[in-house]
Amino acid sequence: MIRPLSARCALLFVLLPSVALFSSVGLASTIPIPKPRPASPVLPAVAATSTQPGDLPVKEAAPIVPVPKPRPLPTKLEDVDLKVAKLAGLPGEEVECRNRLTAMGVHFSPAGRIDGADGCGIAYPIKITGLPGGVKLSGRTVLGCEASEALASWTTKVVVPQAKKQFGKVLTGIDQYANYVCRTRNSQNGTKLSEHAKGNAIDLGRFHLSDGTVVDVGSEPDTGTPEQLFLKVLRDEGCAYFTTVLGPGSDDFHSDHFHFDMAKRRRGYRYCK
Repeated sequence: MIRPLSARCALLFVLLPSVALFSSVGLASTIPIPKPRPASPVLPAVAATSTQPGDLPVKEAAPIVPVPKPRPLPTKLEDVDLKVAKLAGLPGEEVECRNRLTAMGVHFSPAGRIDGADGCGIAYPIKITGLPGGVKLSGRTVLGCEASEALASWTTKVVVPQAKKQFGKVLTGIDQYANYVCRTRNSQNGTKLSEHAKGNAIDLGRFHLSDGTVVDVGSEPDTGTPEQLFLKVLRDEGCAYFTTVLGPGSDDFHSDHFHFDMAKRRRGYRYCK
């Protein structure tokens, strides 16, 4: 059997919905409601623009600064510095002669001025350490430039080709017996000053070939042999480069070597014996 509600319970039953509604309303009022976001502003329409290169702003070009070209490396004595040549006391003809030596492939270096007694000496001596084509010259060789140039030309145009023609070999070296020395001719008392004492003469005794062959000027080879033909041409052709040529048969002083010098004589006379 269902028992009737008491008056107190009935009252509570009636009031509960109102309390729930009141609690819900109160809770909602305590939670902040975010404000609506403002509407995005409407940007004005932009007219289409050309993207052609001519329409773009052009900056002013920076000025072009020319870069100086590097100075060429010196190839001649006169290109190094003419002031150096002048300070060394070299006249123009001496500079030109040394340039020709360099062009021919002669290895040399300047030597100090030689002032000897009784007229001996060389104003502008040079020390030769190698001839064109890598041909070695034995010993310490000091000469004037004119004699050096004659020696280099004769070696290149006569000796080297003849070594190839007569022996089929390459000239590798020459033995020199005398270059600058302060003395009279043939070291004899009462004679004139030798061209050796002026740096104008050189004595040559042996020629070395690439296979080890050594051709000796004083060897007196048989007629018609490669050695005899080789030495004959060297001696005969030497007169085209030097003004004096002496050798075996000239006198007892030149029995084992060639003597070449640049003696000056009247009317350009050459003495080849």
